[in-house]
Amino acid sequence: MANVRRLSCALAVLLCAPAGTRSQDACPIPWQMEETLQIGSFESEDLVAGVLDLAIGPDSALYVAQGLVPAITVFSLDGQFLRRIGRAGQGPGDFDFVATRVGWIGDTLWVADRRRAQLFTEGDRVPDQIIEFILPVPEEGSRLVPTRVLADGTLLARRIWTAGLGPWLSRGADPGLPLRRFSRSGEVLDTIAIIHWPDNALEYENDRGGRVFVEHPLKDLPPLGLNEYLTALKPDGSAVVRIGSVREDATPPTFDILAISIHGDTLLHRTVEYEPREVTAAMERRVADELAGWLAGDYRTGSSGWPVLTEATLERRRRAVRSAFWAPEHLPPVRQVVAGTDGTIWLLRELREDRVDVWELRDAEGGLEGTVEIADGRGSYQPWGPRLTVALASRDEVWGTTYGELDVPYIHRYRIDRTCASR
Repeated sequence: MANVRRLSCALAVLLCAPAGTRSQDACPIPWQMEETLQIGSFESEDLVAGVLDLAIGPDSALYVAQGLVPAITVFSLDGQFLRRIGRAGQGPGDFDFVATRVGWIGDTLWVADRRRAQLFTEGDRVPDQIIEFILPVPEEGSRLVPTRVLADGTLLARRIWTAGLGPWLSRGADPGLPLRRFSRSGEVLDTIAIIHWPDNALEYENDRGGRVFVEHPLKDLPPLGLNEYLTALKPDGSAVVRIGSVREDATPPTFDILAISIHGDTLLHRTVEYEPREVTAAMERRVADELAGWLAGDYRTGSSGWPVLTEATLERRRRAVRSAFWAPEHLPPVRQVVAGTDGTIWLLRELREDRVDVWELRDAEGGLEGTVEIADGRGSYQPWGPRLTVALASRDEVWGTTYGELDVPYIHRYRIDRTCASR
């Protein structure tokens, strides 16, 4: 168990419902987060790669999907290694290269790898069902493969970009991407929602004179989740929670919080007032330098799998990225969304100059309850990423992941002290 750490929290901000009434329940004083568990170390043989997904099963065990690991690693909730599920291979119960997603629907454990999903109900050695389909979507330049099982046994799919991100990121006007619901045979049943992506293409010229497109650091996707912009799936697979329209030029500026059932019904639509925060010149320079360094490989700790380039080539790459870099006038009001295990909604707010993460905890109706502030840690490889990658959250506790020195991965559990006494 790690030493207990205290993380300070920020004062709650005001929330405005569609009718203009403000939440009366937000705690007026800071909350605290206390670390109660840490899994991982330099010597660990159990947590060896970055966490791609995690879930808590009905057996009160933690199921973890790791990068480059063709298995699910199972821990007790006090951090003890219990067992591994699966191995590398193509057969039943095997995983193709890596287990990418894991979850529970009732008494069914499901695990997805690069191309299929497997369902286990009578133990975790032989699956009761293997789901495999590939749906080409030429208009997106992608194909879809099964990735998550929903509450009714249907599925969501993961996009594999067949032509790279360039055609999509440089599309101009945003037509949106449909979040489709699939049968187990791969039939499209309906569209849950249209996910609108920001205009976030950053284009620069590579070492060979070709065009390269990357996502803007201020508008990129979270390390964990659906890989849909500002959209999260509830852990029970019953609905998605997302940020809808952002009206920066309205008076006052607002954004929408939406919850949509997997059958397309709107369960929540709440409008939140916010104060736009300007992207300062100092922040623009810093993010540009970080992106240039990231694309040149400055932040990686090892060279395995990376081509060896001369410093002159790397500096040309950095200059190309810096010269092409642009920034919006204002920061996006929300960076990430997490759907809580108890119906709460967690929003990671704007990137701050001091790089302190401010997470808002909201109730199932979108009302603000409180805010926690995380000032330490590194939740992803990217230097502009969150301090803590939140994987599971509720009013009482948070499970998240970080990287330590030499990119050693860690899983953390925090207890939330929601004491709200008057000053």
